[in-house]
Amino acid sequence: MTRTLLLALCLSAPAARAAEPAAAPQPAGAGAQGDAAGKKDAAAKQDDAPATQEQVRTLAEEVRRLKLELGLRDVEYQSYGGMGPAASKVYFAPKGLSIGGYGELTYRNMTDGPTGDQSDLLRAVLYVGYRFTDRIVFNSEIEFEHAGHEVGVEFAYLDFLVTDALGLRVGNVLVPMGFVNEMHEPAFFNGVFRPDVERLIIPTTWNENGVGVHGEVAGLRYKAYLLTGLDLFRGGEETPEADSWIRQARSGGGESRAATGAGVLSLEYAAGPATVGGSVYRGRADQRERTAGGEAIRADVTLAELHAQAAWRGASARVLSVVGRLGDAAKVSEQLGLSGDEVLGSGVKGGYAEVAYDVLTLAAPGGAASLSPFVRVERYDLHDRVPAGGVRNPGLDRTAVTAGLTFKPIPTVVLKADWQRRDPKAGSATDQVNVGAGFVF
Repeated sequence: MTRTLLLALCLSAPAARAAEPAAAPQPAGAGAQGDAAGKKDAAAKQDDAPATQEQVRTLAEEVRRLKLELGLRDVEYQSYGGMGPAASKVYFAPKGLSIGGYGELTYRNMTDGPTGDQSDLLRAVLYVGYRFTDRIVFNSEIEFEHAGHEVGVEFAYLDFLVTDALGLRVGNVLVPMGFVNEMHEPAFFNGVFRPDVERLIIPTTWNENGVGVHGEVAGLRYKAYLLTGLDLFRGGEETPEADSWIRQARSGGGESRAATGAGVLSLEYAAGPATVGGSVYRGRADQRERTAGGEAIRADVTLAELHAQAAWRGASARVLSVVGRLGDAAKVSEQLGLSGDEVLGSGVKGGYAEVAYDVLTLAAPGGAASLSPFVRVERYDLHDRVPAGGVRNPGLDRTAVTAGLTFKPIPTVVLKADWQRRDPKAGSATDQVNVGAGFVF
């Protein structure tokens, strides 16, 4: 704004000079000094001449350029506090409104037959943020799933950034567990679909209402939140089942029952291209529900995970391990009408390892494009333990292998293709081929 005002003053300067009284005529015989003064007067008159149309256009364009320079800023695709780069845009904006988003289009083909084949506009997402001051930020994610059939808020919170080491976050927040729950933009994970372990045990995407602190100290990033608890008995069209464990207990923050709460602590340390971290979640998921006979239910949920990743010269690797426990699983299952091998597991476990290599680091080093073949192997058991009276289902003890390609013509646009095979300890293995496209902005 200051530079723009200076330009305006420059435009008005000739008119101001034109209003000054004319210089007195030089006496005759003043010699060389008179000639020099005459030349100065002539130059001054030339400066006072009206600006040409070309000069006016040039100055107008400069004013416009300065306004754009002062009001806008190039997008910076950086991650803030472990979130996706598009979700982080508001943290790198100078002030005011920030808009970003991402989208995913998927197609899966079940190779054993047409049953289950599906194309889907899986997600179209808008990030809307507002930076009130350097220290106060609002950030939100609004998601349209399955071509708009489902609409929801993935997070919406206020951040009070006291220092780099301490921030206070209030609102609807992402639970900081694993790789994908916070960094779930399609350009930043391999595979058309998110890993099974991070959908069925860590119920990505998982967001709850809460309050907490976060920050970074000497490379150690931390988050600690108090949250509303999960709700196993919230009703609705989808209820918890053995093959998705607690996934359907997520409240999402919409009219959530808050009779019981939860807490989560996440720690992550980055050293160059390597990152190690872990998190622990603990809370009650019963919302003080009682059985039909009036008995109290105490459905304590505990989740703990460790993860690590590294990248070096085009190669990258990830590993994750997670365990979960559900208290009073027998009473919970009975209340939900589940019995036999359909009961909810009282204990679950899982993990995966993934490796990828960007071949374009050899073929076209230094370019913006990347082409990464990858392989991911997952092992998980949703019936690692079952409550008394329940029957263990070996079909919930699975190995999943995903192999494919991730191509990015530019870092924010991705094309994906992969083959997946899920092999349970009991029952038939299933194979599918997936293709997808995604973007962030």
